[in-house]
Amino acid sequence: MPCTPTCRKWTVFGFGTFFLVLGVFLVLCWNDVVQLIKNQELNLGNDDTTEYKFWEETPIPMYIEFYLYNWSNYQEVIDSNWTKKPSFYQMGPYTYTEKHIRKDVIFNDNHTLTFKTDRLWHYAPERSSGSLDDQITTVNPILLTVANMVKYKHPIVRIGVNFFLEEKRINLTVTQSAKEFIFEGYEDPMLTLLKKLHLKHIDIPFTKFGWFAARNGSIDYDGTFNMFDGTDDVRKLGRFSSWNYNKSTKYYPGYCGQVNGTSGELWYPVEDDSHVQIFSPDTCSTLSLVRNGEDEMFGLEGSKFIGDEKVFDNGTKYPEMACFSPGDAVPSGVRNVSECKFGAPAFISYPHFYLADPYYRDAVDGMKPNATEHTLFISIEPETGIPLQARVGAQINLHLEKIDRIKLLENVKEYFIPAMWFKQYVTLSKDLANQAKLLIILPSIGKYTGWGLIGLGCLLGFIFIFITTKNFWKEHNKKSELSEQYIVNNHCCDK
Repeated sequence: MPCTPTCRKWTVFGFGTFFLVLGVFLVLCWNDVVQLIKNQELNLGNDDTTEYKFWEETPIPMYIEFYLYNWSNYQEVIDSNWTKKPSFYQMGPYTYTEKHIRKDVIFNDNHTLTFKTDRLWHYAPERSSGSLDDQITTVNPILLTVANMVKYKHPIVRIGVNFFLEEKRINLTVTQSAKEFIFEGYEDPMLTLLKKLHLKHIDIPFTKFGWFAARNGSIDYDGTFNMFDGTDDVRKLGRFSSWNYNKSTKYYPGYCGQVNGTSGELWYPVEDDSHVQIFSPDTCSTLSLVRNGEDEMFGLEGSKFIGDEKVFDNGTKYPEMACFSPGDAVPSGVRNVSECKFGAPAFISYPHFYLADPYYRDAVDGMKPNATEHTLFISIEPETGIPLQARVGAQINLHLEKIDRIKLLENVKEYFIPAMWFKQYVTLSKDLANQAKLLIILPSIGKYTGWGLIGLGCLLGFIFIFITTKNFWKEHNKKSELSEQYIVNNHCCDK
C-alpha cells in the first residue's frame, strides 16, 4: 500500500526525531561509553580482556643483540706488568628473537595477579654479524667471582684458594666461543668445585657459566612477580607490587631496594608523567627514565622517555642515588650488582660506558660511546599506554682488583673490564598501530557523528515543518477556492 502524503510527513518527523535524539546522546554520552570500553578491555582483570591476550604472549617480534668484547692484547698487558692499556674489540651483534610467555598466572582478590615469565630465545643469523663459533677472550669471570668471595676472608682461606687455582692451572683470562659465552655455557673446574662444596650463602643455580646460561626456556630464573591488574585504578596497570614475594630486595638499602615500576612491556596511561620506572630482575633494581620529547610510529604520537646520567649515578651528582653504591668508592656511571649476581664483581653501565665518568673509558682502549646507539629509551602512546618502540641496553663489567695471597691477582692494576653488552629492541607492528589509532579516535568519531546526526535531525525537522506549513496553506487555499465557487454558483442561481 503506497504511503500517503500524511504518512510521508510523519515518517520524516520520526526519522528527524530519532537522529536528533541519537546525536544528542552521542555528543553527551559517547566519551563515557568509550571510557567504559577501555576500562573493560585495557586491564588484566580476567583472561578474556584484550590487554590480557596481548600481555600473556608477546604479540610482536622482539629481538636481543649480544655484543662480546674480545681482549686483544691481554698477554702484552700482563708481560708489561700492567703498564700497557688493555684493548678491547667489539664482536657481534649475535642476534636472537625473544618471546615472553606468562605462566602460572593467579588472579588475586586484591586487584593483582601473580605470575612467572618464560623467556624464549632463538638465534637469528640473518640479523647477526660473525658466527656463534667466534672465539672470544676475556677476563676469567669465575676466577674473579671466587676471589671476590674470599677477598675479606682469613689469609689461610685465600692461600687455599690459590693452591686450588695453581693445581687446576686456572688462568687470568678465558677463551670460549660466542655461543658458550651467551647461552650454551661452558664447564669450569672452579664452578664444579663450588657446586660440590655446598658453601653457605653461595647458591649458584647453574652448572655451566654463560652470561645467559640456564635462562632460555626457564620460568623460574626471573622469579615470581606480583603485579596490579588495573581494574581498580588504570594508573596502577602493570606496576609491580612485589618480586619473589617481597616489596623490596635485599641487595640495596632504603629507596634503592624498593620494587617499583613495570616490566617495560605493559603500561598505564602516561599523559602527564615526567618519568616512568622499569624494574629489572637482571639488576635486581629499578631504572627510572625521564620524559624527553615526542616520538612517532605509523601515525601514532608517543611520549619518549630516556635513561639519563642519573640512572647509574652513585650519589656523586644525585645524592638520593647513593644507596645504589653502598661502600663503593668508585666514580659515577656504574651500578654494583655483585650481590644480585651470586657474588660476581659485576657492575652494570650503559654500553661503552656512555654517560659514565671518563675514568672508565680512559682506562681501556676500544670504547666508542654515542647517543644514537647507546641511549636507553621507550616511547609510549600517552592515552592508552601502548608502547610504540623501545630499546634497552646494558653493559656488564667485571671489577679486576688486587687481592693478596692469590698470585694471579697480586700484581694486577684495578680495572673495570667490559665483558659484554646487550640491546633489546621492539617496534609496534602496523596492524596493532591501526588498532590503537582506532581506539584513540573513537571519542572523536562519536562526537562528530553525533553532531552530524543532530544536523541531519534538524534538517528533517525543518523539512517536516515546511511540509506541514505548505500543506496547511494548500488546504487553506483550497477551502477559499471552494467558498468562492460556492458563492458564485449561488449568485447565478439567484438570477
